[in-house]
Amino acid sequence: MSTNLFFHQWCQYRHLTLAQLSAQSNVALETLQSLQNGSLDPSLSLLDTIAIQLQIPTSWLHYNPHTIQRLWNDLDDEQPELPNDHSIDPMFERMIQVRRDHPELFLLLTSLIHHGDPKLIRAAQVNLQSLFKQIRPTTVPWGSRPPGHFEPPSD
Repeated sequence: MSTNLFFHQWCQYRHLTLAQLSAQSNVALETLQSLQNGSLDPSLSLLDTIAIQLQIPTSWLHYNPHTIQRLWNDLDDEQPELPNDHSIDPMFERMIQVRRDHPELFLLLTSLIHHGDPKLIRAAQVNLQSLFKQIRPTTVPWGSRPPGHFEPPSD
């Protein structure tokens, strides 16, 4: 069973027909058509080849181009209407919100990931995991403690 790919939407976004993509990528048109209709489970090398021709990272083939575009648009830019089919990943929605609320943090993280140095990415991952552990909710909410009670309860 094929995974959910948006390569046809990316072709439209890049103003390419399947025939043009086939000619540019040296992938048979029948292969691209099979991929489009979901009857072909593509290899990673096939996805890489298509992504290179579309000038996008391979992982972006799993997302609608309009969703990706929303990440890069400034708030003042005209944004295209997105289909109201609830196909946008909630994590992607959160990334879009972070992009708007904390552009400097978003830029740092995306630049680090784009750079691709495994040691730097691993260091960032460890630091982010440490921060994530610190934001976990406490077992007893501070707001429910009696007035004047400042010490945490003993367990």
